[in-house]
Amino acid sequence: MRLLAALALLTAPAFGQSLCTYTITPTTFPIGNQVFMGSVSVTPQTGSFCSGWTASVDPGVTWLHITSGAAGNGPGTVDFTADANPAGTERKGTMTVAGTLIVVDQSAKTCNFAVAPTTVSYPVTGGSGTLQVTANCFWQASPSNGSWITVPPNSTSSTNGTVTYTVAANPCVAARTGSIVIQTGLANPPTLNIQQDGSSANLTLSPTTLTVDSGASDQRVQVTTGTGCPWTAASDVSWMQVTVGSSGNGNGGVAFHVLANTLATRTGNIKVTPSGVVGAVPLAVTQPAAGLPAPAITSVANAASYSSAAVSPGEIVTIFGNNLGPATLTLYQLTGGAFPTSIAGTQVLFDNRPAPMIYTSRTQVSAVVPYGVAGKSATNVQVQYQSALSGPVAAPVQAATTGVFSLDSSGIGPAAVLNQDYSINSPSNPAARGSVIAIYCTGGGVTNPPSADGSITGSTLPLPALTQNVSVSVGGIDAQVVYSGAAPQSIAGLTQIDVVVPAGVVPGSAVPFLVQIGASASQTGVTVAVK
Repeated sequence: MRLLAALALLTAPAFGQSLCTYTITPTTFPIGNQVFMGSVSVTPQTGSFCSGWTASVDPGVTWLHITSGAAGNGPGTVDFTADANPAGTERKGTMTVAGTLIVVDQSAKTCNFAVAPTTVSYPVTGGSGTLQVTANCFWQASPSNGSWITVPPNSTSSTNGTVTYTVAANPCVAARTGSIVIQTGLANPPTLNIQQDGSSANLTLSPTTLTVDSGASDQRVQVTTGTGCPWTAASDVSWMQVTVGSSGNGNGGVAFHVLANTLATRTGNIKVTPSGVVGAVPLAVTQPAAGLPAPAITSVANAASYSSAAVSPGEIVTIFGNNLGPATLTLYQLTGGAFPTSIAGTQVLFDNRPAPMIYTSRTQVSAVVPYGVAGKSATNVQVQYQSALSGPVAAPVQAATTGVFSLDSSGIGPAAVLNQDYSINSPSNPAARGSVIAIYCTGGGVTNPPSADGSITGSTLPLPALTQNVSVSVGGIDAQVVYSGAAPQSIAGLTQIDVVVPAGVVPGSAVPFLVQIGASASQTGVTVAVK
């Protein structure tokens, strides 16, 4: 259920910048007389501000050609080729990459290369190994088929040598293949082919079984697997249909609709199948025949991340279950400028205290945990619909339960983020490095000054600020936090965190980031677009 209110962004302070410097490797290529294909790595030094770099063949050198990477901003790779040497003498050519001179020294001799072994296998846990290279000319070792195979920088030589490499653990169910190519300029370069096992334990479902009531309902199952591991989901019965999440990559959720049952008790499965393997992981669903039970809570989850580990003061939560409210989704209507504690006959109670509500329906309701739970170790959650009251569900209480909202309300993918110009961040509208972005989340805990249950945060300073330490990393780099507190003109419990996108972040349409509030970290799988 999408839950994004009016968004606002605070003015970002100025911050310092320093001159950009680069590390260029390698800077020399002593090659043989055949056609040669090589690459140069460009790496900005930590802490420098980089506005861009270029690469070019120096004037007068007609046998060197840059094939890709002639310009960049941040880290990158320059690929080039050298023509075969038709003369019987050595020749030398130069290129300039990010201000550094690259020398290509081409001899007139014929080159020969070989590697041993040519094929290796690794278990799902990964490992390391060595590759022996026999050569009489320059060569350069480069991994291909993914970042899970790494070799040290400057794995080059002009004679026999040894390449050390590391194979990362495979997070997927399916096996995978990759290689290390010895770049020599030959049409068929020597190659080490690497095969790695997967594991069925790398994909799990939560819950693994589910019992629903006889009426029509919408349900959800969480898929947990490694980043970059694709899967598909489908129902094996006609009375359940997947509505959201028929396919995914990494952690995700599958939403499905269950039709009303007027016959006998029945069972079916939502089957999640990892790509590249035979066999699915099932969620077994049981549905009894007709009869309306009392409200029943199945989980109390963070409305942004869907984590159900604990609740915190002011956290916006989604409560899943059966017979929680009316068949038709009903949204809040403000009462006296505040959010109501009852919608369409539904109330959410924390230790018998009514909570502000956002919407209600038969299978899920959304509410805000009262700030009065602060300091408690646990709280009892109940839902009352009309005159029926559910049984209590004990939820642990902690100071913060950080969850970042996603644009499609799935809890993963592009996050609810505003760029510095107040536009919505997306792959087609990325944020610039060095600019300020606003991240929207919930579960930040108590504020100073204190926020009132169900109130709407104003825009007058000072705004209610989070009382716990806040840190944010973007693309694995710590970001400067400009503001962390209540989101102006939004319900108390919606948190806005403004950060400066680090200059060293590698641009991309789906850069992962992490928000830490006190001891609580946000979910993985949310991303921001950076240019």
